[in-house]
Amino acid sequence: MKNFLVSALVDIVLIFMSYFLFRKIISGPTRHRLYEKFFGSFAKFVIYTFIATITITGLTAFVLYKTWFIAYINIIAPALVSVLVGFVMSTVPTRGVGDNKSKE
Repeated sequence: MKNFLVSALVDIVLIFMSYFLFRKIISGPTRHRLYEKFFGSFAKFVIYTFIATITITGLTAFVLYKTWFIAYINIIAPALVSVLVGFVMSTVPTRGVGDNKSKE
């Protein structure tokens, strides 16, 4: 149970680190365009996230199997998926259509 909690805490830290990193690297309008292009509908969001998660986990399992580190798959694969979750979080628009940049 202790290992699970440590792994979960590290995953949460990775999610927020990647969230803030992607928010700094990618400009707001670009992030908004990415969001509209890939996650415009909830169905696309679910399908793309599922496919990306399966791909990341599968490639991680393959690499770890080839390098004889397969015992660490339950630590490394969720950590890599956490980076994906941080990226998806960073692309979600934070302003609504009616919001103004400056208060009047």
